[in-house]
Amino acid sequence: MKLHPPAAVLSASWSIRRLGASDIDPDWLDDFQRQQEVTRVYRGSPGDRRVVDQPFVDDWSIDERRALCGELAAMADGGLVLAATESGRLAGFAAVSPERLGPDGGYLQLKELQVDARWRGRGLGRELMQACVVGGRAMGARRLYVSSHSAVETVSFYERCGCVPASWLHAPQVALEPFDWQMERDLR
Repeated sequence: MKLHPPAAVLSASWSIRRLGASDIDPDWLDDFQRQQEVTRVYRGSPGDRRVVDQPFVDDWSIDERRALCGELAAMADGGLVLAATESGRLAGFAAVSPERLGPDGGYLQLKELQVDARWRGRGLGRELMQACVVGGRAMGARRLYVSSHSAVETVSFYERCGCVPASWLHAPQVALEPFDWQMERDLR
């Protein structure tokens, strides 16, 4: 049974700030609780979307955490890396790559949007997504490209944030994550 915190706890007590490369140490994500218990995933295509039972726990190894810190640090100064903290603890983060994508260069990719398991269900993910929308728009993009985990709850989150099936597919991302659900968010 999933319990939701009382309404008084739902008020935002975190702060979101933009990070530079020097803010992201190799051990920055060591204490971040990434794990997600997945039970159902989407398979197929947007026109033939099926729900499949596929229980597993998704998490990062320490090596994956360190590699991600390196990627975020490399992206921070040219792109957008945001951190949400509460009382000095990392509660969530998001990143938008500076690389222009798409046939007309109008896309930027939402590379990460993660909320620590202890903070999920409180609106932080929506705030991080909105900050990425504003940031992507300021970077001159017309759309954010989102390669979403195919877990039903993750895809539903992005749909509630205004994402729709991608009208253009970023082939290298599809090859890297063939089971992800490819989406986009209009920024206009």
